[in-house]
Amino acid sequence: MKKVKSGATKRREKAAAREEIANHPKLTLMKPLVKTRSDSIPTETTINSDCHYLNTRVESDRLICESTSNAITIPPIFLSDDPSEWPDNVSDAQRCDIVKRGFKKIEIDFPYNLERRRFSLNYYNRKMKNGEIFERTWLIYSLNSNKVFCFCCKLFGITSSPFRQGMNTWEGLSKKLKEHETCSAHFKCFEQWMTLRKGIANQATLDEKQQKLLHKERIFWRAVLERILDITLFLSARNLAFRGSDTAIGSKSNGKFLGVFELLAKYDTVLNELMQRIKDKETKEHYLSNDTQNELIRLLAREIESKNLSKVKKAKYYSIILDCSPDVSHKEQMSIILRSVTCTPGVGIDISENFFGYLTVNDTTGNGLFNAFLNQAKNWDLNILDGRGQSYDNGANMKGKVKGVQARFLEMNPKALYVPCANHSLNLVIVDGALSSISAISFFGVLSRLYTLFSSSPPRWEILKSCVAISVKPQSDTRWESRINCVKPLRFYLKEILEALEKLEEHALEKRDGATSTEVRSLTEYIRTWPFLLSIIIWYDVLFQTNKSSKLLQSSATSLDILASEINATKAFLYEYRENGFSDARVKASEIAEVLGIEKVFSMVRSRKKKSIYSYECADHTWQPEHRYKADFFLPLIDMSIASVKERFEQISIVTKLYDFLYRPESLIKACNENSLSAYCKNLQIKLADIDSEDLESELKRFVIVIKEEKNALLKSAYDFLNYIYKEELQETYPNLVIALRIILTLPVTVASAERSFSKLKLIKTFHRSTTIDERLSSLAMLSIENEVARTLRPKLAAKIPNVNKSFME
Repeated sequence: MKKVKSGATKRREKAAAREEIANHPKLTLMKPLVKTRSDSIPTETTINSDCHYLNTRVESDRLICESTSNAITIPPIFLSDDPSEWPDNVSDAQRCDIVKRGFKKIEIDFPYNLERRRFSLNYYNRKMKNGEIFERTWLIYSLNSNKVFCFCCKLFGITSSPFRQGMNTWEGLSKKLKEHETCSAHFKCFEQWMTLRKGIANQATLDEKQQKLLHKERIFWRAVLERILDITLFLSARNLAFRGSDTAIGSKSNGKFLGVFELLAKYDTVLNELMQRIKDKETKEHYLSNDTQNELIRLLAREIESKNLSKVKKAKYYSIILDCSPDVSHKEQMSIILRSVTCTPGVGIDISENFFGYLTVNDTTGNGLFNAFLNQAKNWDLNILDGRGQSYDNGANMKGKVKGVQARFLEMNPKALYVPCANHSLNLVIVDGALSSISAISFFGVLSRLYTLFSSSPPRWEILKSCVAISVKPQSDTRWESRINCVKPLRFYLKEILEALEKLEEHALEKRDGATSTEVRSLTEYIRTWPFLLSIIIWYDVLFQTNKSSKLLQSSATSLDILASEINATKAFLYEYRENGFSDARVKASEIAEVLGIEKVFSMVRSRKKKSIYSYECADHTWQPEHRYKADFFLPLIDMSIASVKERFEQISIVTKLYDFLYRPESLIKACNENSLSAYCKNLQIKLADIDSEDLESELKRFVIVIKEEKNALLKSAYDFLNYIYKEELQETYPNLVIALRIILTLPVTVASAERSFSKLKLIKTFHRSTTIDERLSSLAMLSIENEVARTLRPKLAAKIPNVNKSFME
């Protein structure tokens, strides 16, 4: 009967086999490194491959090698320069690495021990009887343990020599050093050290081939990861899905990530080699798994977040922009944008609004939203007291004066001035104007009927395209100022649209479609009326002005001074249009009416007469049709818009008045001439407490002289002022002015950046990707929105991720 081996016997045999393979001179490198040095990659980085994990949590490196039959693990390759941290059994690869690097003798003020003795620099040298001095090249001091070691005995010795374990008994050290350096064991270790050092210098060591293979492999895997990072950035920038229904190489349904990899492998030698290794089953680690994709996406997003966060902290002052929207899986996502001003002496300034991810919030009250942001700010170590501005949409949970986010932020930081979103406010001005009368409401209803009529079938749309250069557009339910695109075809191509309606009616009659024919005839009759033609001209003029301001205010570089100018321009336009707009519209409409043969008459509306009860009652006033149209449509539209502008921009006007004297050179010069500069500076100091009002006043008086110079005629705004100061490196001359201008430019005027981030959200988290986890969603959005930053950081990140040590790459 065959004897069965015990478990202990099997373990001893396996250990002996591992030792034999480890000492085998023909050990070949078959796998890439799976752990890297702690100082070459950020902590807590884990890349999951198909069968192994790339764990880099501040651990030492491990080299996974393969023989013909077994895979073994060699102890960490990269050791520190301190001998007290070296293990007792140093591997060949570690020994070669340490000897190649060498060591530098430490020369410091050495610490005393309990006996008031310490190591001295004199011990590094050996003094002979004839007075000559020889350097002890083998003696090395450990800073961490306050011990001295024999370098060669620590690496090559097998005895328990005190200088191999470390000596810290300083009494009689000279005698102990002499005894050690004259012993035979030390001589043997010293010879082995010199032999290995010469071999490394001449590239003649037994491990040199392994080192070259290791070097070649590391270059290869770094190149692989660089290409994989580029694929990740390519897909994320275009909001494309990474995965397919399977993960098999060569499958038609393995997703875009593997598909792009396979395509590049046809032309790129590095990826082609990796493809061959995978097909030949030479490697299991290829960094193409789903977990690796998630890790790379997360690493890139963290690098971007760290870069942008450093920029915000360097700028000191920042403003927050928050907005919420539900995603396709019915989760409430809050987008976080931080606005800051980066100032670089000799270069100038840069205003940026950076995306910092989505937060899934369950409590959408003002308290819940504010607490969600506050927790995230703590994770970023962001100082809430450095916030100088906040901007949200016009939702009650955001702008509420008692329980809204802005009120809770002001309780914590009174300097964080609230600026309502200018675009939302301007949009609501148009909404108020559109609801001012029945005629205004019905106008856009006709436009909807026109679009629905032509877009209901391809043949109808072809009829429209054959007649009109630009097609009619659908109406936006949220952005009312964009409805100018609906009015524009009627404003400039009314004749062509009427021709298209005529052709459509003929087509409907041929098809015996009575419903369409009736609808077309009804629309044609309504469009060919004089009041509707006037309404087209009036609405286009109003929407053109507001849309122009809206587009300008959507830029991240827009500051409060531009906002103040645009709002004042909008007010001035509405006041002037109220006086002269109707007559101008009448002239423009008359030109179109003559071409189209439209009769310039208003439909007679029968007015209800009120029965007189008393003799002193006067007769009812009889309105002329034109006056009635003006009173029912034009004046309510303009008056409601003017009132809405005043109401909705009241809060913004309070903020702008605080900095009004710093916006333009004219206002600054005027404040100096009227001796009101001191009052402005004191108000600013009371509100912010970041400046000294007296010093600011002195700096402004000096700066006014600079503005008046002819060569500085281009200094026309707060942005120009601050940019000029930093380009000319005058920030030390105007420190208080610099602070005030930085705060002005930090204040946001719109939440357009947050709205744009939700556009990316809808592209990333679609119906087919509705199960995307929150961290991956936020990371993909950051790679898409901050793609330019990601591409600048990609080479640095690629140098961190691969398992390559710099000393081997040099």
